[in-house]
Amino acid sequence: MRWLSYCWIFVLLIGCTQADQASPATKQFAGYIFDQDVVPGLGPTADTAWQILQVVPLEQAVFTVTEDLLLSYHWSTQTITFTNPWGQTSMDAPFYMVGGHGAFVVVYQGQRLFGGKVVSAISPRRFDYPAMALSNDFILMEKPELDGKLVYSFHTRSSVMYAPQSEFLAADPAIAESVKQHLRQLGKLVE
Repeated sequence: MRWLSYCWIFVLLIGCTQADQASPATKQFAGYIFDQDVVPGLGPTADTAWQILQVVPLEQAVFTVTEDLLLSYHWSTQTITFTNPWGQTSMDAPFYMVGGHGAFVVVYQGQRLFGGKVVSAISPRRFDYPAMALSNDFILMEKPELDGKLVYSFHTRSSVMYAPQSEFLAADPAIAESVKQHLRQLGKLVE
């Protein structure tokens, strides 16, 4: 009987530990970045790109912008600032983060919200799906306070100039509001 009690305690401990580990992950906001080896191309349209990005395994991301790395999310311009783990400038970051050969997926509570191509704002690409553009201010190193940080903005599609975007790219307004509230609770939302 005593042995059975220990077994139940062990099962409860394992179950609780797994549940405790799973719950924070389901509430997280993250951006997954993939290099060209994992996502060699997204096709010509938003539909083809999204079909690819919905099935690419997230564990194959070469870099993840976690809530710990995220410094701020400017809602009015859809711009994120996060810690640069590679160094002080964009020159220190891998090519998939700056050269247009990376892809991204934004995830909240385990749901893929939107995704597209990682590009540099000074070298635009022409495609019909979302872009995560490295800020011109950062590329030109005009703001010393950005040392050690990376600044990207989300856009509905590639363009010649990346004007500030004012709308969260996820289609469902309720999800957008939930993300906004979550970032506000983290103290990382700039309204």
